[in-house]
Amino acid sequence: MKIGKQCAAGAAEPPEKMASSPEKSSTAQELKEQGNQLFLCRKYQEAATCYSKTINRNPSVAVYYTNRTLSLADCKHALELDPHSVKAHFFLCQCHLELENYNEAIGNLQRAYNLAKEQRLNFGDDIPSALRVAKKKRWNSIEEKRINQENKLHAYLTKLILAEKERFLKFRNSSSDGSFLARTKLTNVYLSVCLYAPQCVPPSKLCLCVI
Repeated sequence: MKIGKQCAAGAAEPPEKMASSPEKSSTAQELKEQGNQLFLCRKYQEAATCYSKTINRNPSVAVYYTNRTLSLADCKHALELDPHSVKAHFFLCQCHLELENYNEAIGNLQRAYNLAKEQRLNFGDDIPSALRVAKKKRWNSIEEKRINQENKLHAYLTKLILAEKERFLKFRNSSSDGSFLARTKLTNVYLSVCLYAPQCVPPSKLCLCVI
């Protein structure tokens, strides 16, 4: 059983009346089935409308909200109605991924995986695959931030040391101990920046010695 729904090859188009508003006499379950048929044939907007009517008929059934899956609020409300809904946790993960809330997405997927095992449900590789994707996206996001931070520190540190070097080069030539004082000043500047951002790797190509 798959969490995602796909239209089978060569599936017949639903009756024309499904695209129109269902009769008022239709039950919530009948509306749900009509929505499923529309979804299978990729008529997503019409399916969402049908699911919304299903919710209006019976707003206390969690699965109706997961079928619609229009927003983060729908998934959260579905979990309020049924905290053990695997589909609700799965679709909530998809919402969090779109918002780049990777920790929350991974948490929801892990919960969905555990619930599926407890309930002996078989979703194939849908959940583990989504979990791998979410973890990869989180790692990429963290790595991108780390590299950007390192590059900013590298540029700042380079600018700072070169400015201090130019400043104290003049002092070295005017005093017998100028070279020592200049080198000491530069070292203090360098160390203070590294202590300020210890998580970043200090640039290896910068020389602290004043030539």
